[in-house]
Amino acid sequence: MPILEWSQIQPRVELASGDDFDHAIDRLTARASTDHPSIVALYAHGHQVILGLGLPQSFVQIQEWDDPQFGPALVTVGDATASGEVAFYLLGSQHTEIPRRNLIPTPSARRLAKQFLETGKLPKDVTWEAA
Repeated sequence: MPILEWSQIQPRVELASGDDFDHAIDRLTARASTDHPSIVALYAHGHQVILGLGLPQSFVQIQEWDDPQFGPALVTVGDATASGEVAFYLLGSQHTEIPRRNLIPTPSARRLAKQFLETGKLPKDVTWEAA
């Protein structure tokens, strides 16, 4: 069963459906802050999908999870010419810099993560690059 993790100290949540994902993300987004945007992790179909919350722009990174060597990670590309980085906090606590080139609109990022949860396939309607 897919699992959503948003904190190193809070228990993970099992997700039975895409609707469960939407409800959980809505609750986390309501608590998110532009001063402290966070990264949540979804575990589904043998992959870890990370997603940024709390800003108008976000990103999605997908990596094989059940392979002991971890397969290559792929991350969204929004504006390949954008420079600089944006600070997010992995699971709400670990400072993580995300290149601006990888940011896409947050609603699109949510849709991509949900699509992967429901299909187990890499969405094709966005550009991906090796992370």
